[in-house]
Amino acid sequence: MKALVPCITLRLSLSIYLMMMLVGGFNAIVFGEELEATDIIASVDGNPVYVGELNLILAERFPNQPIDSIDIDLKRATCHVLAQRRLALRALRKVGGASLAQMVENEINAFTAEAKRRGSTLQQQASARSSDASSLLVDLSWRVAWGAYLKSKLTDANLRRYFEANAIAYNGTRYRVSQIFIRPVSTSQADITSAIKDLSGLAADIQTQENREIAFASAAREHSQSPTAESGGELGWVENEGDLPVGLMRQVRILPIGSVSQPLRSPFGIHLLYVHERVDGQTTFDELVDLTVLRRDAANAMFQRLVESESETKVIWHVDILKPPTGS
Repeated sequence: MKALVPCITLRLSLSIYLMMMLVGGFNAIVFGEELEATDIIASVDGNPVYVGELNLILAERFPNQPIDSIDIDLKRATCHVLAQRRLALRALRKVGGASLAQMVENEINAFTAEAKRRGSTLQQQASARSSDASSLLVDLSWRVAWGAYLKSKLTDANLRRYFEANAIAYNGTRYRVSQIFIRPVSTSQADITSAIKDLSGLAADIQTQENREIAFASAAREHSQSPTAESGGELGWVENEGDLPVGLMRQVRILPIGSVSQPLRSPFGIHLLYVHERVDGQTTFDELVDLTVLRRDAANAMFQRLVESESETKVIWHVDILKPPTGS
């Protein structure tokens, strides 16, 4: 297998990014007249994070949707990612030192020169996204630093090591799962907390039963709001992340067979999970046909390690409506 490299070069990525910025077409984020691109959302170790940075990320993640129509929970989640990105960038700057600083400066200079050649400026491009030049430069700095880090670390050897350490997620291991699902009355924190409390009590009661499988199925028929309630919450066999809402599949893999999970949140509501049985997969790294998911997960793990290395760095939120939920 050939060594893994990014699909496009860093310079090409930035060239495409410049073209996206010049084309225009994204709407400004709207939380109220008082918030401008230069307003501060949060500060990371005293360094401000601006609304303009949030606008850039939202415009990229939701290119066909007016930003002011994006759900507030998605905006909060994006703010969480933005703060983590700042922490990761702080870690990358420590690792990369002067070499990385020079690389970032060279790419920004090249980007600025290309914009000038096209008859534009950084501020003009940023303004088209309800952003500002400083936010755009931070965004570019992140892209350069993260791209270089991935190119150096996401090698075939490291990817193989990641697979071997997490083989259960990629070797075809399957789980037969049931769920109890409750949709909170509203998205208010009080209603979410109430739903979690109800499911916590239900989980504790099921755990005390002699036959948990039967008890879980009975509770699902009585309490679950999922279409699977009539069948005792049976979901069937699951294997990949796409088989369940984001995050739930990871919990399935660590849940002991015959045990009930704690209440788990997803974009849809609150879940209790029960794993009936597991069938171990046999696929090896060399037998994988598509490495896309493995590469994505390995990159995410690298990102989280960078963030965790800055766990002592203080993050202060200045806009309450954008502050991620506690525990995010």
